Amino acid sequence: MCLTSCNYENLYLVYDDGKYLYISEADNPKPSLLLPNIHGISPDASPNGEALSFISDESSDRLIGTWHIHSNLQWDIHPEFGQFIFNPTPLNRSTHLFSALSSQYMDIYSSVQKKNITNFRSMDFEPSISPNGNLLAFTSNRISNTDIYTNERPLSDRQAIEKVKEWDITQRGITYNTYRDHNIDIFISNVDGRNPLRLTSARAMDHQPDWSHDGDWIVFSSLRHNNSEIFIIRKDGNELKRLTNNQYQDEEPSWSPDGNLIAFTSDRSGSKNIYTMNPDGTNQIQITNTLSDLHSPTWIKCNPGIFGKVSKTCP
Repeated sequence: MCLTSCNYENLYLVYDDGKYLYISEADNPKPSLLLPNIHGISPDASPNGEALSFISDESSDRLIGTWHIHSNLQWDIHPEFGQFIFNPTPLNRSTHLFSALSSQYMDIYSSVQKKNITNFRSMDFEPSISPNGNLLAFTSNRISNTDIYTNERPLSDRQAIEKVKEWDITQRGITYNTYRDHNIDIFISNVDGRNPLRLTSARAMDHQPDWSHDGDWIVFSSLRHNNSEIFIIRKDGNELKRLTNNQYQDEEPSWSPDGNLIAFTSDRSGSKNIYTMNPDGTNQIQITNTLSDLHSPTWIKCNPGIFGKVSKTCP
């Protein structure tokens, strides 16, 4: 590990066991607590991997922790919401979005504005922001069923239940899984909701989609073989490829920012651990070895050693 003279960035995986956050290098796995003695769940990284947000629920009120590769850990406290804070997602080094429940309704909030940026007598949740910060996507039940909205405009099918996973305003559009025709499948569309394309149609649940770094492929989990396996498919719906093939539960795929690895969870060791593999499914490597069930593999990048192990940011 180098000191403050580091001038390169390394990829790390952050994940949780339902109580604490852990961090590990993918190519030199030595899992350790990211924030010793601090509870942390639901990690989420910005699209470039340079900012991380998470929830800490060890006190009577939920706190949101955020950090950027060039700043120390920051805490955002909202005692007015108590434990009813969800879905934090980083926007940039100083701002994150989250959903919170107040007066029986849930809205999207900005950590900078300190106020709700949606205000409709409904449940607005799961915020996602475009890389240039111009468009906000979120899910809402404001008109009879759950739909995707961008900047208060509904995008999705009125008769389907939609769910935002990740999107990019410049190249990728929106990808989501939806319940339609009595089945859950993967769809993509333009940011404005036009040109929707159904990528999967198997009579099984296809979900947890995630874009490749170059925007050409989508990785997802599927129950089409009676257990959860991981597949990739091109954004035009062609070249479906199965990446995992066993009797265990392989799920929660997460494509690395550089496009070279896919992280996922699997219970093939007897408990749910973190694994990585190449985008073609080869070289499947177990990163963790624990009896606890691990969740939410999330990629971040930072300069090794630049902050030291002092409960701030990177190792």
